[in-house]
Amino acid sequence: MRKGKLLVILTVVLAFAIGVAMIYGGCGESDEGGGGGDKMGGTFNYCLNAEPVSLDPAQLQESEGIAVGKSIYDGLMDNDPETMELIPAMAESFVPNEDATVFTFTLKEGVMFHNGRECTAEDFVYSWNRVCDPATASEVSYHLAPIMGYDEFQAGEATELEGLKALDDYTLEVTLSYPYADFVYHTAHPVTSPIPKEVVEEVGSENFSENPVGTGPFAFESWTHEQQVVVNKFDDYYGDPAYLDSIVYKIYMEEETAWQDFKAGTLNDCQIPQGQFETAVSDYGDRALFVPMLGIYYYGYNMNTEPWASSKDLRQALNYAVDRQTLCDVVMEGQRDPATGMVPPGIPGYKANQSDYTYDVEMANTLLTNAGFPGGAGLPELTLGYNTGGGHEDPAQFIQGNLAEVGVNVTLEGYEWGSYLDLIQAEEITFFRLGWLTDYPIMDNFLYPLFYSENAGVDNMTQYNNPEVDALLDQARSTADEDERLALYQEAERMILEDAPVIPLMYYKTSRVYGDNIGGYIRTADDLTPMERVYFMEQ
Repeated sequence: MRKGKLLVILTVVLAFAIGVAMIYGGCGESDEGGGGGDKMGGTFNYCLNAEPVSLDPAQLQESEGIAVGKSIYDGLMDNDPETMELIPAMAESFVPNEDATVFTFTLKEGVMFHNGRECTAEDFVYSWNRVCDPATASEVSYHLAPIMGYDEFQAGEATELEGLKALDDYTLEVTLSYPYADFVYHTAHPVTSPIPKEVVEEVGSENFSENPVGTGPFAFESWTHEQQVVVNKFDDYYGDPAYLDSIVYKIYMEEETAWQDFKAGTLNDCQIPQGQFETAVSDYGDRALFVPMLGIYYYGYNMNTEPWASSKDLRQALNYAVDRQTLCDVVMEGQRDPATGMVPPGIPGYKANQSDYTYDVEMANTLLTNAGFPGGAGLPELTLGYNTGGGHEDPAQFIQGNLAEVGVNVTLEGYEWGSYLDLIQAEEITFFRLGWLTDYPIMDNFLYPLFYSENAGVDNMTQYNNPEVDALLDQARSTADEDERLALYQEAERMILEDAPVIPLMYYKTSRVYGDNIGGYIRTADDLTPMERVYFMEQ
């Protein structure tokens, strides 16, 4: 039986909000954000764990860029930071039609860009078309792929999205190519944030990342590469004003250096380095945050290259060879949970123990023999790549030891974050570490970006291509009934795990600490801190 689209959305949001509130309650000291009195003012020194790849919404795809981008940009919708419930941002309201093919958004009036001009529906039309323009080369344009005309635009057969219209200054109509009950969640991703056309034309599209202008609570001031990004409070923000005068996003290449700076008082928050988890709890108590996130830590194989392409037995063997429980309990000091699938707990449709891969050396040896590599004999030299500076070496060394126990010898190679992604996409690193944090809290976001064939080389870093999985994901997107939709996603996840293009390892938890003079600090389920809520307390 078909459910009305609005009922579907409200049901999913309510169920998700209840579930996440139970899991993520108590993520840190909370505050409603915005206000006055003695909370106002000050500069917050925020720790970034790497250089942002970009500050252009069209290119916001990784954690550090998004952390900064969320302070500069707003979109139509957002996620409640404590429950992840879908809430309005620049949208006053939205109305879907009966079959979830047309969404009509009414915009709030008086929302100003940082350059002083009011943002209208036409700015969304311009910005979304820019994202989808092949000339922009956005690696996250697929978030807008359901909109009518996307495929034609990408193929060079059209010059704009057919399904995108500004009906007037404050009404945006979005028509999809197929019924898609969850599309509204996409509008909370920063890639959908509006930007002013005149600024892009003034500085050049390729230079907008260095001169970003949005509608968020903070306005960009400067970016000194490999050192810091500075943003200042935007006084004409349409929402509750931020407490802080400014944020200095300090860029660190090594967690340990940041940790020492935090202890010395030159940082107001910091990632807790691997090996310091127990110390952080002892020294900082409740200000050391370890709470579940909607994210997965995994290793991937490039499915276009050998020995991975031709041997599912080999790919599965390595899955059975990894002792995830000990990895989480010992190496990660009990602050991670073993992954039993690609979709983490807290996402509607999560299925416990979706994967068959337990720690089973005997099964790993059997599969290696079936693959033609008994005891690892005959395997070509394997190299596992990981990005440096993020605490990934210890897990890699542990898994290197697991694989050696079944005769599979692996060399470890660390890379700087910015070049690391490029090398994976260029298929020069074919066995690699990656993580995925939710863009929006639905099953589709853990399956479609990572495993849909048309996303190969973008977020589908494994180059995975299974027409049956593609068909299931397409069918799930166009299924309005919630139960039927989730069942299709679960079947797609089961098939992906059977094919084993990845080794799911751990479900993430936040590992963050903040200063004793900081109020309003929380860490969300997608590992962000809403900086407009943060303030300094009197000592």
